[in-house]
Amino acid sequence: MFLLAEKASFPIDWMCRKLKVARASFYRSLRPAIPTATQVRHTVLDAHVVRVFTREKGMAGRDQITTILGQEGVSIATGTVGSILTGRGLRAVRMRAWKKTTTVDPDARTEHIQNHMLDIDGVRDFTSTTPGTRFCGDI
Repeated sequence: MFLLAEKASFPIDWMCRKLKVARASFYRSLRPAIPTATQVRHTVLDAHVVRVFTREKGMAGRDQITTILGQEGVSIATGTVGSILTGRGLRAVRMRAWKKTTTVDPDARTEHIQNHMLDIDGVRDFTSTTPGTRFCGDI
């Protein structure tokens, strides 16, 4: 490496500034590429999460996997499980179909309900000359 070869002639911070290289990057390149404790733990947790996800046939989501691993004695946060699943492209299968909660009754008779928000031309009009005479709500 050029900076290391010229270290005896010029100061490292001066060379880094002239070459527009971060000093931290230079010193990081000198260290051996051994994984940090966090990286090692993340690798172990990754294996646990994938194991549980596979065992549950892809039906356990992030919260369930966190609970299962907690019962097995593995301490892991829900966000970590979520980031591992997202990073590996894994997504839990939905157990239940979407439930529609509002249904329209075709036999309901609504002709007697007058829409007081329509003007003479049938256009919705929310303006009022006196306060408290026109109200609008959403159910």
